[in-house]
Amino acid sequence: MIVSFTMVRKRPGISDEAFFKRWTEHTEAFDLKDHPYITKNRLMMIEGDTPYVGIAENHWPDMESLARTAEFYEKTEAGKAHWADLVTFMDIDNSPTVIVSREADVTAAGTTVSTPG
Repeated sequence: MIVSFTMVRKRPGISDEAFFKRWTEHTEAFDLKDHPYITKNRLMMIEGDTPYVGIAENHWPDMESLARTAEFYEKTEAGKAHWADLVTFMDIDNSPTVIVSREADVTAAGTTVSTPG
């Protein structure tokens, strides 16, 4: 499994409430249909001194699925429609996505270190 996080910026002029509603609607209408292999779409609004309003957490079955998604946006009509909707409310060019390369689950019972993928 591959885990990615996108630090999300919104388009100017959209309230946080309107953005979150639109982001959720987009994920339900597009992501669930266009990326059925994603096992988790977690959308989180955040607060604090940051240019970002949210974080998207996605769980992918493998790197191939993640790579196919980029190709889907570039080469298919459905992908272009998906992207066109996304950019109406999200500043996608300034919303970086990162992939988890290593993690540690630290608990009182012990620590487990893993490398996703």
